[in-house]
Amino acid sequence: MKIRKILGVVAVAALALMAFASTASATTLETKGVATNASETIEASIASGGSALLTDTNNIAANTCTSSFMKVTTTTPFTGVTVGGPISFLGWSNCTQGNPTVDAAGTLSFENIAATTNSTVRSNGAKITVPSFFGNLTCTTSNTDIGTTSGKREGTATFTINAVLSCTIISTAKWTGTYTITAPINLGWLV
Repeated sequence: MKIRKILGVVAVAALALMAFASTASATTLETKGVATNASETIEASIASGGSALLTDTNNIAANTCTSSFMKVTTTTPFTGVTVGGPISFLGWSNCTQGNPTVDAAGTLSFENIAATTNSTVRSNGAKITVPSFFGNLTCTTSNTDIGTTSGKREGTATFTINAVLSCTIISTAKWTGTYTITAPINLGWLV
């Protein structure tokens, strides 16, 4: 009887250790310096005085927008090495060639950059029609690395976009810009 109890305790301890080990490598959110496994709504807009720029690969400007906003709600529980969820809003305005149209917003995922509170951001399933100097471009993402976040334990986090997108007419286009993460405050990512 004692051997069964001991084996039972060992089995429970082993399961607990395996559960801890599998979650220890997962990316988690940190807000206001506290790690959380709860869903968060992340909002970002173009940094004050900044712009989002779409160019061809020769750096010929296709369209420039001075206003943009995006919103994504993370899904829980966090599993694997990324945190992410569907984009519930994505839009641009005040654009030189007309405002882009979001045909499909897709999802964003955030993966912690080791030993930092920063993350690599990937977009999947987005389809955007962008009026441009070249004509209407339809740009898409497929697990595309679109930039990084600079997490902050105190202060405002930023999202720097530096992506190469697949687009019609010109084959690929470069999207750049800096966004301020307006909610939640003091946002970071941890492993």
